[in-house]
Amino acid sequence: LYEKLSAHKTDTGSLDVNEDYDEELFAWAEGQKKMLARHLKGKDVPLSNERIKNLKSLGLEQNRENDYIRRGKWDIMYQQLVEYKNAHGGSIEIPEMPQREDNSPEINRLDKLRRWCNTQTKYLRRCFHGYTKSINLTTERIEKLRKAGFNLVSYEQMYYKLVAHKAETGSLDVDKDADEELFVWAEEQKKMLLRHFNGKPISLPDDQIRNLKSLGYEQKSRRRKGPSDVMDAAATWNSMLQGLVKYKEEHGNFSFPGGKGALPKHERLVMYWARAQRLEYKKLQQGNESSLTAHQLQRLTAIGFEMKPRAEYIPWEQRVQSLREFVSEHGHCKPNKQHPLISFVTKIRQYYRLRKEGYATSLTDERVKDLEELGFVFKAGKSPNVIATVRKSWEERVEELLAFKDEHGHTIVPQLSGPLGGWVHGQRTEYKKMKAGVKTSMTPEKALRLTEIGFQFEAYRTK
Repeated sequence: LYEKLSAHKTDTGSLDVNEDYDEELFAWAEGQKKMLARHLKGKDVPLSNERIKNLKSLGLEQNRENDYIRRGKWDIMYQQLVEYKNAHGGSIEIPEMPQREDNSPEINRLDKLRRWCNTQTKYLRRCFHGYTKSINLTTERIEKLRKAGFNLVSYEQMYYKLVAHKAETGSLDVDKDADEELFVWAEEQKKMLLRHFNGKPISLPDDQIRNLKSLGYEQKSRRRKGPSDVMDAAATWNSMLQGLVKYKEEHGNFSFPGGKGALPKHERLVMYWARAQRLEYKKLQQGNESSLTAHQLQRLTAIGFEMKPRAEYIPWEQRVQSLREFVSEHGHCKPNKQHPLISFVTKIRQYYRLRKEGYATSLTDERVKDLEELGFVFKAGKSPNVIATVRKSWEERVEELLAFKDEHGHTIVPQLSGPLGGWVHGQRTEYKKMKAGVKTSMTPEKALRLTEIGFQFEAYRTK
């Protein structure tokens, strides 16, 4: 019988024997499998070491307890399902059989097949939600069930369906009535993420957890006692934007006067959120990583929200009068760094230096005369010859470089020609750092942007 089983494996590529095809070999093979299972569990069996070795070499050895039995039974049950489907016009719906003591073997067999199908459906549902541990379903078996007629939807299909839903609606919230299947799946992912955020193990692989987080799911923590919650970051952002719109409708602006102490709780949250958006915008302007998307920036500007709010305008005459009062009290025009006038004094000195270089500024001859009469010191500090310039963003410098290229036909700006020359030299320096693997403000995106406009990263001196 061993030689017969070996020949069967050679002919079919499998150790599974159809009972109807060879009842004797089927019974013997099942008996060997059971005895080998007992042996692998450390129990005594009426098999010599040589026979155990032969059975293992034939392929009956297992990696998990009773795996070979499950493998054999699974294939047998699957074959019965295929036969049932062929005999019933392609249907795999098996009706529930009445439980009676006098049931025929055929009824009992069909009832067993029905229960097996229910188990496979349960396993498939667990795979569908991302539970992959402790499930006796391989990729090959899942494909077989699909061919048999089981309605299968993969985890990846549901994930990309949710991605499309967010792209269409801007939210991860799914209406149960509109798509119950996606709603159930999304709720299951939130439950598993909640366990993950609370430090509990879940069956989702790390890459699926990262995908869900990048899609917009985040943890909402409560300061008081109580469980955390999983929220859709996009839905949170939309909710805060509506709060900002409502604040403007009630107050007519986005100024939030009086600070957090004078605002009710819901308006304080809106104020903090508005500040966070401006901070993210600043990161974006500096070329750093930011959570603010182009679509979100467009929506903020559409409601009139200024990403770089201007300071309250104070007329020149009022500024100069404040400076006169300071001079009358202190006898000089040099307020310390903590004084409210320091920003005005600093700007005047900057404008004066730019004026000396030939740049147009708001500092007219008349204004210079008014300040000189007060004894204003236009050049202060240990290095009066240092030229202070208004700092520009990276994108503004790129636009300035494009204007230079249009005028001169190239992007090689002399280093000592002015602020743009210094910036160009700095980009070459930062690019070398990036190539050397050193921490730098240069990013691949910036390098690509410069390359597109014909920037020369290697400049050579000419005689």
